[in-house]
Amino acid sequence: MSSSVDEWLSHTLRHINDALPRRVERLSRLLEMDEPYVETVGGWKHFFNKKELQQIKEMLPATVAERLYLPFVFVKNHESEEPFYIIRERGSEAEAFRIIMGLAELPKTSGKPYTYKILVAEFLNRFPSLGVMGYI
Repeated sequence: MSSSVDEWLSHTLRHINDALPRRVERLSRLLEMDEPYVETVGGWKHFFNKKELQQIKEMLPATVAERLYLPFVFVKNHESEEPFYIIRERGSEAEAFRIIMGLAELPKTSGKPYTYKILVAEFLNRFPSLGVMGYI
C-alpha cells in the first residue's frame, strides 16, 4: 500500500509544475502574435486572451508595460505553512501586479516579492489567461 502511495506522490510532484512556462514572453511580443502563447514545461501551449493583454497594457505605465514578461508566475513553497505566493520576476512583473491590483506596495521575503492567495485568486479571476501557479 505504501509503495503505491509513494509512486502516486512521486508522479504528482514530477508533473505539478507542467503548466508553468518554459520561457516567459514580453507583453509587446505577445500582442504582435495572432494567437499569443508560450510553451509550458509539460510541452503544451499556454494561450493568452488578446483582450486581457490589451487591457493590462492600458492599465500600466509604458515603462512598466515595456518590461513585463508573461504569464505572471505565482509560486508557493510547499514546505511553508504561510498562505503566500512568490511572484517570479524577470522584468516588471511585481510592479505590474502591484499596480493592477491597486496595492501601495508588495511585501518581500528573502528579497523576493510575494502576495497572498486571495489576491492571486482575484487576479486569476479577472485575468484567467495571464497567470499560472506552481510549487517549489
